[in-house]
Amino acid sequence: MDSFIQWILGEDRRTVSLHQQEDNVSPVAKEEKRETNDDIEILTEKYGTLVPEMTIRIDLQEACTLLGRKRKRVDAFRGLQKLLKDDYGVELIITSRKTHE
Repeated sequence: MDSFIQWILGEDRRTVSLHQQEDNVSPVAKEEKRETNDDIEILTEKYGTLVPEMTIRIDLQEACTLLGRKRKRVDAFRGLQKLLKDDYGVELIITSRKTHE
């Protein structure tokens, strides 16, 4: 009972090592992180060093082929677009003939 009260009051704080935190990451999140890192490597190989204010325009078909997406929709790249914008200052524009995005 005492440990429960300590837990409620925040007195039972335990530190968790970085290794333990990584073990608690879901397999889906690990796969997405790996996929995003691979995507950035591929884009760097194709377009050179990613620099702020850079804009990459790519057609959806080419993006799916280049980056290996099975889901052939522009929204499949939203996470990559956000990461490139936030971390690198690079705008990734993917156009689709169907939706004209």
